[in-house]
Parts: sequence; structure tokens; C-alpha cells
Amino acid sequence: MSKLTVGLASFVVVLGLGAMLLQRETNAELRAELGALRGDLQQLARQVEEAGRVSQKTTARDVPTTDEAGKVRADEQGAELAKLRDELAALTKSTRAAQAAAQAAAQAARGESPIPVRLTPVSELKNAGRATASAVIETLLWAAAGGDVETIAGGIMLDPEAQAKAEELFAGLPEAARAQYGSPDKLVALMIAKDAAAMSGMQILGQRDVTPDIVGVRVRLANEKGKTKEQSFGLQKTTDGLRLRVPAEAVDKYAKQLSGGAGK
Repeated sequence: MSKLTVGLASFVVVLGLGAMLLQRETNAELRAELGALRGDLQQLARQVEEAGRVSQKTTARDVPTTDEAGKVRADEQGAELAKLRDELAALTKSTRAAQAAAQAAAQAARGESPIPVRLTPVSELKNAGRATASAVIETLLWAAAGGDVETIAGGIMLDPEAQAKAEELFAGLPEAARAQYGSPDKLVALMIAKDAAAMSGMQILGQRDVTPDIVGVRVRLANEKGKTKEQSFGLQKTTDGLRLRVPAEAVDKYAKQLSGGAGK
């Protein structure tokens, strides 16, 4: 099994499968917490309401302004009411936080990110180099959107199986097509650019070291219709920066596209 296979498998487990396996336990705990908080909230709200009524009655009818004992009793009731209101505010805040956590857990279980959508439009992307994960993704998407095959080819790395399939695909093309594409890597780069033709924006959601040599990156992409999807990529650390690892499955897809199949 290649490093890319191991790396991407680990990355998917962390970002997707792990969330799915923990979904039932997490959601059950959150539901229980929310239920308890809502019950406490309702009870405390009733106490605040009742304390308010008692305080109003005491102030209005039962406590003469000259009765010192009555004044003390009214002050104590007012302090108790203020305390109950503070507790109600704190409990309301806790309930809202639990609701937000439950929503985030549900999104993670569906493979979605709770991070707000803040897309960078394609028109604002630039050649950011390949020193960091976010930079290499931006550079590749910038080049792909502009059809810059040379930059894409310089920023990708085909794993051994993908390289073999790309060479086989390239060798099977007519001589004129081989002359046009130049190399298996440039053929793959051109297909990557074709895939990005409908992209309108991107957002880096997060990254982590999957292995000592591979960085996993989670990216949110938007098409021309404004619809978004999230994808994970593996980046290989090299002496001249990071490179996008292209798996054999991607080359299979491109082969189907070139043959008129449904590899989309």
C-alpha cells in the first residue's frame, strides 16, 4: 500500500469516518444535555415569573413604606429575583451553546464543515507558490482556472500506479495528440484544468500532517451556480515545496472522459 493510500485513508477517517462512528454517541449525549437544560430552563423561568409576581404584590400591598421589616423582606425578594434572572440568563446561554454543538456534530456526520462559507473568488486567486498547503492549493486552482498547464504539471505528483496508467493512456493517443499534450503529466494537468473550468471560488477549511511526508487539506469549492462541495487532498512534501498527489482513480476518470465515457 502506497504512502498516499495510507495518508488519505487516515485523513478520511479523521474528517469523515470518525465523525460517522461517533455520531450516535455524540448526538445521544447532546440530546440528553439539551433535554436536561430545557427542563431546567422551563423550571427556572417559572420560578422567575412567580418570584416577580410575589415581589410586585409585596411592594404594592403588603409592605408599608414605614415598616422596616417589610422593607428588608422586599429587598430580600428583589435580590432573590435578580439572582434567579441571572441564573436564567446563564442557563439560556448554555442551552444555546449545546444546540450549536449538536448542529456542528450533525454537520460533521454528514461530511460537512461547520466553518462559515467565506469563499475566495477565482478572480482573486494568485500564484502563491508551493511553500505551504494553502499556497499550493491556491496556486493550482489559480492555474487550473486560467488553463496554465505548465504550472499545474509542476505542482502535481502522480503516485506509481497513477504514473503507470497515465503513461499507458498517453501512449494510446494518436501521435498528433501526444505532440500536443507533450507528456503524461501535462495530459493529467490539462484534465485537471478542464475539471476546474466551472469553479467560481474556494476556501481552505483546514489541514493536518497525515504522515511525515503527506499533508492532508480540506477545501470547500464552489461552482458557477454557487453550489459548494468539500473535498480532501493529499499533498506530498518534496525538496522544492508541496505537490498535489494524483491517485490512480483520478487517471481512470480522465481516461473515461477522453474516451467519451462518464468519468465525471
